Amino acid sequence: MDPTVVAAEIEGALEAQLRLAGDDPAVTGAAEALMIALEPAIDRAAGRLAAQAAEEADSQLPGHHVTVELRRGLPILVVRAAADTEPIDTDELEARITLRLSDHLKTIIEEAAGETGDSMNTYVVKTLASRARERTAGRRYTGRIET
Repeated sequence: MDPTVVAAEIEGALEAQLRLAGDDPAVTGAAEALMIALEPAIDRAAGRLAAQAAEEADSQLPGHHVTVELRRGLPILVVRAAADTEPIDTDELEARITLRLSDHLKTIIEEAAGETGDSMNTYVVKTLASRARERTAGRRYTGRIET
């Protein structure tokens, strides 16, 4: 999230307004002073927006933690696997359920399990546990973040 992009847009809008004022040096000087004064506010606003984006993304990514880090002075969203994610123990499974699946869905699940190196049973248990955690992960937001 580069605040200079936002600053350039504001500067462009300000320059468009300045063209309407003509070549008045007092107005041009005031506009330049305004842009200089706005730069720190734009940087702080970008940081706040990044923090809000991280909070919203964090709520939508169960099993992950989203934070904001400054890199070269710019706020960056960082996604890491959550350390508190409890592993699924598939060795001590006691309960049974019967699922009725179409042959096509069974084939899809078998292929997905094969790609992860899990048995079909382990893959289904892990997938169900993951989805159940998502249900309890907290607020959900939808939308886009554009920079």
